[in-house]
Amino acid sequence: MSEYYERRIIMRRYKSPFNGNRYVLNRATGEIHDLDNETTNCQIDEIKPENVINCASYEDARLRAAFLSPYGGNGCYYCLRSKDNG
Repeated sequence: MSEYYERRIIMRRYKSPFNGNRYVLNRATGEIHDLDNETTNCQIDEIKPENVINCASYEDARLRAAFLSPYGGNGCYYCLRSKDNG
């Protein structure tokens, strides 16, 4: 009997406008993404460069969202489900 193990490859983004940080805030929507858990449903590539805010931690992203986004901060349903408020 063979068992299947999912192997997750973590790839941070270093090409501008990203800088290798784990968390990304979409300033336009207030959505916070965890790039270590990114899925294709996150649509990170669709975020306009001027709306990308790179953050060192989730708390950093929440604080920045409170000041920069008209919607506040919310975890992405796909990569930060435990922080998603709906």
